[in-house]
Amino acid sequence: MSSRDDCPFAFDFARFVSLALFGFLLAFSLVGCDSTGSGGDGNGDTSDPPPGSGAVDGFTSQPAPIVVDGEGDDWAGLSMRYDDTGDGSLDLGRLWMAHTEEHLFLRLTVGQSIDLLEENDLTLYLDTDNDPTTGEAALGLGAELRWSFGERTGRLGTGQTVSHEDIGITPLPTVRAETFEIALDRAAEPGGPALFSGDSLRVGLSSGGDRLPDEEGGLGYRFSATEVAPDAPSLDRPAASDLRLFTYNVQQNSIFDAERQPHHRRLLNATAPDVVGLQEVASSAAETEQVAEGDLDIPDAWSWAKVGGDLVVGSRYPIEGTHTIPGAEGTPSGAFLLDAQEALGKELVVVLMHPPCCNFEGGPDELSRDEQRQLVVDGVAAFLRDVKQGKGPFGVPSETPIVVTGDMNFVGDPQQPHTLRTGEIQNTDEFGEPAAPDWDGSSLLDTNPRQTAAPFHITWTTSESSFPPGRLDYTYVTDSVLEVVHEFVLNTRPLPDAELDAHGLQRKDTVIASDHLPLVVDLTLR
Repeated sequence: MSSRDDCPFAFDFARFVSLALFGFLLAFSLVGCDSTGSGGDGNGDTSDPPPGSGAVDGFTSQPAPIVVDGEGDDWAGLSMRYDDTGDGSLDLGRLWMAHTEEHLFLRLTVGQSIDLLEENDLTLYLDTDNDPTTGEAALGLGAELRWSFGERTGRLGTGQTVSHEDIGITPLPTVRAETFEIALDRAAEPGGPALFSGDSLRVGLSSGGDRLPDEEGGLGYRFSATEVAPDAPSLDRPAASDLRLFTYNVQQNSIFDAERQPHHRRLLNATAPDVVGLQEVASSAAETEQVAEGDLDIPDAWSWAKVGGDLVVGSRYPIEGTHTIPGAEGTPSGAFLLDAQEALGKELVVVLMHPPCCNFEGGPDELSRDEQRQLVVDGVAAFLRDVKQGKGPFGVPSETPIVVTGDMNFVGDPQQPHTLRTGEIQNTDEFGEPAAPDWDGSSLLDTNPRQTAAPFHITWTTSESSFPPGRLDYTYVTDSVLEVVHEFVLNTRPLPDAELDAHGLQRKDTVIASDHLPLVVDLTLR
């Protein structure tokens, strides 16, 4: 009875313990631990990390129909990937990740307001083959891509320098902020091979002495198969639209360029607007009318007017008056009074703007571009205040619909779009007291349209600049009296062939016509 063979009970108990221990270890290996990251709520799909990956907190997958609009509302129900708030000079704070079949999306918060595209050392590292032994060694990753936001340039693991267009990177907003959305094209092939070569990757960020995550190895993410995609706006005009507005920076008088005119003509024919607001038109209103009727297929019954050096409005409704709105020296805005009784049963005031571009610092005797833009928007805010108080140049009655539109060049101080929307004038000595611009005492509505066939609200893009695509063009309305029934940014490049054919467009129309994209807004009276 002393041997194991002589004791059936002892034999069965040992086998039971062994099987139980094996089952426990197997269950633990399958379940794993929460891989949503420090601070995550655990709602994202998780999966086992590939062997030897070393990623911090494992791998997550979170397919979601994200639209990069600079606002981030569609991230509200998604799991945060990592929370690292409270350390470092910039304080790389929180990171969210998501994907569709076409894009990888990141949402990042930092501890102070920054211009993402200038004067920072924020760097993104992507280990896109999930192999720390390949690519550039950084943060415990083998990065196939290193992207420096403040320098607007990238480097592959092979040492090759790449641009924003090479990797299809799109960040918003373009003004200083603490929260940013970033998209990368999963089909990008910089230098030949695909950047995203597999279904697993790791992500890391650094700035100065701060890093995210704090640990070596990066944050793991897995591209799961998904059919999620955001709904894209159509070019079609809804039956509820009483007036279609088209605003466009045509880039250095390009509507007069015979080689680019066919592209402009197709864009106008496809959208069939009632009112067009054009910027960067150096020619006169009469010359613009001539080319519009002769080369762009716009009916000869339209009215045309110009204010300042480059602001032209064309309208199927009579233009009854114009007014120059003072702003920065040499950069006025224009107000146009349209007899829109046929469409809206009322007159319509259109304010067309084109503040100075870029972020030049200025000097002892020269204002910075931010200061110049603020003067321009303060001037428009003062004009809207005066119109509302019955002191404007047109003498329009209360509740006259107003649209403010144009290439705003908002790339620095977020006060500029805030002033235009709310009426909070900054240069009160010159322009007077602030006042809410809408008739009911509220702010203007920023229509913020999104692109056709792409999950972006960008309105400017060119491969010839180091700056990635951005949102520079805006349309605001007095939504106490106007309802926006439809809006879109027309980008022909990602449109499906069937939609191009249906609207008589060609894929390169918006690429060749201008570096900006047309904004289209459909309106009706409330």
